[in-house]
Amino acid sequence: MALADSRLEMRVRPASVIEAELDVAMLGHCPGNARWDLLLENAQTVREIARLGFGEQIEALMQCFEMAKKLAQQQFIPIDQAALEVYKQLSADKQAQLELYNLPIPLVSLAHFQVLFPQAERQATAYRSQLAGNTAWLPAAIADFFQSSQPGTFADGAKKLWLLRIPEADAQQGFLPDPQADYSQPQGLKGFDRAMLIPNLGAIAMPDLERLQIPPNLLDVRRMRLVNPDPVFLPCTQSTADDHRERRRSEEIPHPGNPWTLQSLLTPILTSLKKRRPDLQCLFSLPLEQVSEGSLPTVANEAKQAIAQARTSENAGLHAIQFLFPYLSNKDRALSSPVGLIAGAMVETSQRLGPWRSIAGRPLPGMWQLYPPVPSQQVLALREQPGVGVLLSYKGRLELDDERRAAPVVGVNGFLNRKLSTAQLEGYQSGEVARFLGWLQRQLIRLGESWLFNSDVRDPLGKAQLTQFFTRLHKAGALRGALAEQAFSITATHDNESTVIYEIELAPVFPIDRIILNFSHNLGSNSSQWQLDIKNG
Repeated sequence: MALADSRLEMRVRPASVIEAELDVAMLGHCPGNARWDLLLENAQTVREIARLGFGEQIEALMQCFEMAKKLAQQQFIPIDQAALEVYKQLSADKQAQLELYNLPIPLVSLAHFQVLFPQAERQATAYRSQLAGNTAWLPAAIADFFQSSQPGTFADGAKKLWLLRIPEADAQQGFLPDPQADYSQPQGLKGFDRAMLIPNLGAIAMPDLERLQIPPNLLDVRRMRLVNPDPVFLPCTQSTADDHRERRRSEEIPHPGNPWTLQSLLTPILTSLKKRRPDLQCLFSLPLEQVSEGSLPTVANEAKQAIAQARTSENAGLHAIQFLFPYLSNKDRALSSPVGLIAGAMVETSQRLGPWRSIAGRPLPGMWQLYPPVPSQQVLALREQPGVGVLLSYKGRLELDDERRAAPVVGVNGFLNRKLSTAQLEGYQSGEVARFLGWLQRQLIRLGESWLFNSDVRDPLGKAQLTQFFTRLHKAGALRGALAEQAFSITATHDNESTVIYEIELAPVFPIDRIILNFSHNLGSNSSQWQLDIKNG
């Protein structure tokens, strides 16, 4: 923010981050220029990016920044103007680096994003639809994420969001992962695959992918069309526009385009999540279609069919997707995605109450209208089939009806081998179960990595630390049982050489009897990874 004649300038610096229970990554479009020079001013941000394997790109940015500082001193110009001059002198490849495309950037406040991408909220995007306009959805989703349902309880730094800017020219393909990507070369990865390198990541959202899936000529309920008036001569200052008559200027009519099918989006996402990060969940709003002229848009029938088809496959991993519906609207936004609100509520609830607590029924911040409106009968239908988290509005309060998943959570084979009642099956399709098990997997992997090179297979330290960990979970209310001994049990086995296995039985506070975790590591292998298998007890 510049004051007076810019002799005094205030810049937002990220606050020290509180250790978060889980991080969120958002992929989307940021129209306009990127202030790459301001990104380098915070050492903590630079260290976190380099720690993910992008030190070379940070070094390249540093070199350009040094060039900009020298130019500013020589020509007595502001550093931002010097940075722009340096940008113009570079090749196209170097310019792409300065645009910060596909670079994971940690944000701890909305102001931090607005400083790095000052034009993102105002500049138009290349894709335009009649329902959503030509405004990027990522800035709005970030603003929603950093809102708090209890103002004053969460300061900047309590939530952590990783931003990945996707080039608009890449369209839908820019958001999708490559299931065959080589993760040993992070510089060659794209946005989604780079996001999966973040160790504490718990959820991924792609608001602008949802925007690209809005058909360009999809209309709201048509307004009454009036007859065009006969042409007459009028003063140039007089306006005859009343928003009711037909517009015939070609530049106002979007070029028709076909959104991708949901199946073509789900296949690479589910394959990559299952292969690389089974602990993650992806938030995605269902696409729209108009059944008949003059009717409100509704959930696309093709999307329902794609979910039903994926649900029949035991290896699809459909439980990793949290489908949401409907969209949000208010006086400032024609249409926007709910993923920012839901992701922010997930982080806030996990931080205050634990990742095993549901966000359903809790008030969400902001004043919103739901589009399209969802009657109560449709809420029930979407919850049951295909399995959607439906947003509700009641007396001005917005909330999520249920964290319902389209498929049973984790261990599909083990969970479906038994005959379950409707109530039990609903428990297996709960989003909070998936979030808790994903968080548990990350915590155990982190604990196991701390033992590497420091313990022997016969060392009792591992079992002792696991006992302490699950005792704390029991005290926090994540496990049921009057005593800790009733909440979990740990059995350690080894082959006296290199392999150690911990079999852990849990009694979680969900409508699930038991969960068995097989936590193992082969100390003699070349891999330093711990393996965690989860199945029904």
